[in-house]
Amino acid sequence: MPRSGTMSLVAALKKLGYTPYDFVDRIILGHLPLWTDALRAKFLDQGKPWGRAEFDRVFKGFDCVLDVPCTFFPAELSAAYPEALIILNTRSPSTWHASMTSTLFHVFRWPTWPLLARLDPSFAGTWYAHCMLTWDIFCNNDNSLEACKTAYLDHYAKVREVVPKDRLLEYEVKEGWGPLCTFLGEEAPEEEFPNVNDKDFFVKGHGQLWAYALFRAARNLGITGLSMHTINRIIAGTNSRTLHNYNTPTHTAVEKRS
Repeated sequence: MPRSGTMSLVAALKKLGYTPYDFVDRIILGHLPLWTDALRAKFLDQGKPWGRAEFDRVFKGFDCVLDVPCTFFPAELSAAYPEALIILNTRSPSTWHASMTSTLFHVFRWPTWPLLARLDPSFAGTWYAHCMLTWDIFCNNDNSLEACKTAYLDHYAKVREVVPKDRLLEYEVKEGWGPLCTFLGEEAPEEEFPNVNDKDFFVKGHGQLWAYALFRAARNLGITGLSMHTINRIIAGTNSRTLHNYNTPTHTAVEKRS
């Protein structure tokens, strides 16, 4: 799940020579609509359920998979790749929810997203619709601690149910290289385990995504003279709470290599 050390794990896997397929890759490669279709097929009975052929299509060039919505397909991924090892990032539900509230759920509450989605349907619209569906499936878009804790525990129980124990590692990134490298059969690097993607880094990154969506929306409306440089200067000089006017109320599949 996101906010369970996923980005630190991405960095660690890269250090070990793997090529992770993360949420950013799904945006860059234009895969979000494909995953939206996969979610609808599995959870809404709309379309063909995904199997090995569909997964191979999006995983081409990668050897490990992280983050939502891929994590919502533990049974399908385990069946499609019977030699794959599964890393279940763990974190206390309360700590995880607090992190989500100050990052992902905070970003989703920016009130300009629905408007940007309408003005820029091919980028902002695709991203926003995908995210709304993802978290509607997970917790009915109910960001409360009670709802999220229940959904979180249910998800982890499901992963443990469908993944064979000999292919599953329950892991916290604070454990470092030891358990991870032993599980993957890799030699532990001498350098410290990565620690990346803190709250400010996450929110700033989504601020840049929001700025790009704003730039595209302005371009679609025929507004000239509004460059990405200008937008970034506005963001840099504006407190994010003022700018967005909000009110605050993982498992990983790693293909086993020969």
